[in-house]
Amino acid sequence: MGRRKRRCASRTRGQNHMDLLLVEDNPTDRMVMQTRLRRAFPKARIHVADEPDQLREYLRLDTCDVVVTDYWLGWSDGLSVLQRVRERWPRARVIIVTGNGGEEVVAGALKFGLFNYLLKPEGFEDLVSVTKAAFESKRREDALELRAAILNSVPDSLECMDAEGTVVTTNDSARRLFGYSEETVGQRFEILLSAQLRAQIHDMYAQVLSGSIVPPFAAVRERRDGTSIPVQMSLVPIRGDRGKIAWITCISNPIGVTQRETVNQTADVATQHAGFASKAVAT
Repeated sequence: MGRRKRRCASRTRGQNHMDLLLVEDNPTDRMVMQTRLRRAFPKARIHVADEPDQLREYLRLDTCDVVVTDYWLGWSDGLSVLQRVRERWPRARVIIVTGNGGEEVVAGALKFGLFNYLLKPEGFEDLVSVTKAAFESKRREDALELRAAILNSVPDSLECMDAEGTVVTTNDSARRLFGYSEETVGQRFEILLSAQLRAQIHDMYAQVLSGSIVPPFAAVRERRDGTSIPVQMSLVPIRGDRGKIAWITCISNPIGVTQRETVNQTADVATQHAGFASKAVAT
């Protein structure tokens, strides 16, 4: 396998097809597993390594979703394969198949990020379902990373709360603006506001939960170090899967005395930015 194959795998990555690596040097077991996997996942890119050079070559691929490896290899073992895979592809899901020593295998492999293990030969019946679960787990993690990247690419400060006003996520801009890190997640949003805003926020919550946007308004927020900062704020409703309003997104931007006119900009921009936040929270 040369550069062309690696480039091909990279180009087609966006199609949501699974990249799977099967590491097995027993011809009979390899045929059984490969047949089951190809039948269950006809669109998957399944690579097979039955000797060290092939494994080294496939480890040069840009990405891999799931690795299924035998534990007792003639030239290595599943724990070594697991460690090499996790070093190359930290988010890849690894499934170890073993003929014996299941508890010992799991005890040694879990600390290196083992997803699951199967015992031969009865485990072959569960190979497809476990592989499917591994791929779905990997895709969820990939989606969360992508949505977090989108959320953090927004220059506005975004703070998302649930319907009770508890902070569930913030983006990098919010953490830079107010000086907080992840400690705000799980806290009531009111404690991040000035006394004047706290007296008004519950009425704003009610407005948002009724389906209305609180249009941009000027306010004074407090940073983590206790200093005050004038900002433009807007509150936007975010609907869940069933159409019910499940979250509230607060969008904030610092403003100066000569920038007060920016408070009058349209709420459409706020709604667009809040859409990024809804995707990050809804997963």
